Amino acid sequence: MGDRETLKAELKKVSAKAIQAKMDLHDLSEELPINWTSIMVVAQKAYDVYAELERKNRELKALENT
Repeated sequence: MGDRETLKAELKKVSAKAIQAKMDLHDLSEELPINWTSIMVVAQKAYDVYAELERKNRELKALENT
């Protein structure tokens, strides 16, 4: 598998993680004020996965432009 295909596969996995993180935030918001103490943990996880998703997208774009 080439670099581009590998990166696309990684991007697909990270995208699935991002969707799950978004749903976790949504679920948490609907349950508030229950579990309010987990806001920072859930938000940090979502932040991290979306940052990774953005990095992977930039890497793929750069690879495709070369």
